[in-house]
Amino acid sequence: MVGWEFPPHHTGGLGVHSFELCRELARLGHRITFLTPFSGPFSAVPGLRFRFPGERSEAPGAQFPPAYWAGSTPDSPFVDSIDGYNVWLGGLADPGPVDVVHVHDWFGTLGGAELSRRLARPLVMTVHSTEYDRSLGHPWEHLRRREQAGIDAAVRVIAVSRHLRQQLIDRYSADPSKVRVIYNAVRPSERLEQIDPTKRIVLYVGRLAAMKGVDTFLRAAAKVRPDFPDVLFVIAGEGPEYPRLVRMAAELGVGDRAMFLGHVSDEERETLLSGASVFVLPSVVEPFGIAALEAMAAGVPTIVSKTSGVAEISSGTFRVDFWDVDEFASRIAELLEYPTLRRTMGEEGRWEALREGWPERARETVAVYLEAMRATGVPI
Repeated sequence: MVGWEFPPHHTGGLGVHSFELCRELARLGHRITFLTPFSGPFSAVPGLRFRFPGERSEAPGAQFPPAYWAGSTPDSPFVDSIDGYNVWLGGLADPGPVDVVHVHDWFGTLGGAELSRRLARPLVMTVHSTEYDRSLGHPWEHLRRREQAGIDAAVRVIAVSRHLRQQLIDRYSADPSKVRVIYNAVRPSERLEQIDPTKRIVLYVGRLAAMKGVDTFLRAAAKVRPDFPDVLFVIAGEGPEYPRLVRMAAELGVGDRAMFLGHVSDEERETLLSGASVFVLPSVVEPFGIAALEAMAAGVPTIVSKTSGVAEISSGTFRVDFWDVDEFASRIAELLEYPTLRRTMGEEGRWEALREGWPERARETVAVYLEAMRATGVPI
C-alpha cells in the first residue's frame, strides 16, 4: 500500500480511508506493508507494518528517465520531497512477498508503477480526487501528469464515486473496463446528548479550499441569521481560504456568529457532531465527501451539494446545487424551524450511512485485487 497520509496525522478523507481499509484488510487475514514518506507515529493496526525512507539501510533508489520529471519545479521543497519519496519507492529493497501494489492518489504513482514493474506484480490505483477537482478546472500540469501516469500504469483503477469514474474516462482517457467504483464508508458514531439543547449549531467540517464552497456556507448564513439570531455557524478546518473567509464573514455581517475553529482532532470532531443541529457540505466539487457521511452516521440532518459523491448513495439528505445560496439558506432554515424534520432526517441518514461499512468496502477492494492478479497471471 502506497499512501501519503495515515492517522493520527492526516488532513482529510484520504488518511481515514487508508486507516479503515488497512484495518479491515488485516482483519480478513491479509498482510499489508504501508509505504509512507513519514516516520510516524502511526495509529496501530495489528497485521500492518510501516516502511519509510531512512528506516534502515536501503539500496539506492530507482533511476527514472528525465521524462518522469517533466513539469517539475526544482526549487519547490514540496515537489522535491515528493520526488524523493518516489525514487525511494521505485528502488525499495527487500519488500517481501507481494501480490499487489496499491497506490492512493498521485503522490506515489511514479515510484509505485516502477515498483510494480520491477516486482512483476499488478498496480491498483485508488483515485480520491483529481487535480481538475482541486484546482476547479485549472490543473497544475505537473500533478496532472502524475495522475495520468498512475491511471495508465494501473491494471485496475478504483474511483470513490460514479461521478469521479466518469471524469477519469473523459479527462484521463481511462479504459472504462478497468475502472471500478468503491464508495467510502464510516463507522458507527454515538450521538451524544447536546450539552446545551437550547443552542443551535450549523456545522461545516473540512478543508478551507476553493473547491469546498465555504463561501456559499457563509452567504447562506447571512440569509438565515435574521430569522434565527441565536444560531451559531461553526467552520472546522484549515486551508488556504481561511483569511479570505474570515474577511467575508465580517463583510456579510455574520462575523460574530461564525466560529472558525481551525484544525480539530478526531475527538473534537465527534463532539462537534454531537452538538450540531445541521451539517452542510456545499462543495463546488466533491469526489466523495466523507465528512458528510460521518455527520449522517452521527444522526445529524445533512445538506450536500448535488456534485458530491456522497449524494449518489444517500436519499436521506437535502441535495442542493452548489451555487444556489437561496436554496441552501431555505433548507437550513427549514431544519432549524422543525424539530420533527430534523429528527426524521437524522434517523434516515444514520441508517443509510451505516447500512454498509468498511468490512464491505474491504471485500470489494479484495475483489479488485483478484481481478488485477488474474489479468496479469499472478497466482492466486
